[in-house]
Amino acid sequence: MSDRRALARVIGFGLVTLVFAPVPPLILVGLPLALLLVSTGPRGVWSAVVVAAVVGLALIGERTGLWWFARGWPLLLGGAYVMVAAWRPGWNFSATALASLGLAVLVAVAAFALSPGAWLEVDTLMATQVAGETEAWSTRLGLASEESAQSLLRQAAGLQVALFPAFLGVASLGAIGLAVTVRDRLSGEAGRGFGRLRGFSFNDHLVWVWLLGLALVVAPVGAIADRVGGNAVLFMGLLYVLRGFAVMLSLVGGISVLAGVVGGLVALLLYPLLAFATAVALIVGLGDTWLNIRARVRSRDTGR
Repeated sequence: MSDRRALARVIGFGLVTLVFAPVPPLILVGLPLALLLVSTGPRGVWSAVVVAAVVGLALIGERTGLWWFARGWPLLLGGAYVMVAAWRPGWNFSATALASLGLAVLVAVAAFALSPGAWLEVDTLMATQVAGETEAWSTRLGLASEESAQSLLRQAAGLQVALFPAFLGVASLGAIGLAVTVRDRLSGEAGRGFGRLRGFSFNDHLVWVWLLGLALVVAPVGAIADRVGGNAVLFMGLLYVLRGFAVMLSLVGGISVLAGVVGGLVALLLYPLLAFATAVALIVGLGDTWLNIRARVRSRDTGR
């Protein structure tokens, strides 16, 4: 059972990282994993091989501002996770990962506030990278001569650039989850801090981050506020979607890994179904903040 759960975590966290990461996924996972192995172990041949491979991989590439950011952020994230896990060893994974992400964001914001030019360089290089990738996909799909398709792709690219901090935040949670899972397997631990997906939750007070972000998007404050608010809404919205799915899984008693993978593939192929399921999960996740649905169901079942 533990092997199947570990495999499910690897698949889930890996897919989240691959889908959302605006920086190289292997670097985003590898550097926190290397920090975990160096700081907490286990010490051994396999750990040494992993650390050496990650360091070698991280040193490849042209030294641009985006290159440094793609290495600095995972190091900051992994270091924050090690610190929070040592400070609060009794916390479960989701609480530790979210606290680590929050700490890493605060440090990154402070660093960029001291050097605004560095952020402008990263933002510009990210826009250039996304534009290049969009053009490449347009050529592969034979859409270069389709003006309407080109316009749609440019809008999608602009949205991706504006919201890349939120995408990076979601991918970072997936990367930390994958790194911790691999570290636990190498050390022979059973991943006791993870729990089941249907039990996923987080601090209810984080709903204020979503609400504040929504207020910044709606209020005519300015372009910077719009971007900050949009990223907050997207990041927290995706977390609430996951929470909503966890609540629904709890109500049906859970599903197998195979059923989850098949269901996800069907939803991806049928976009309207995916959009509907996402909207329902968001509503359920937000509602769970005030209704505490799973606790109410457990209390009702216990009282029978």
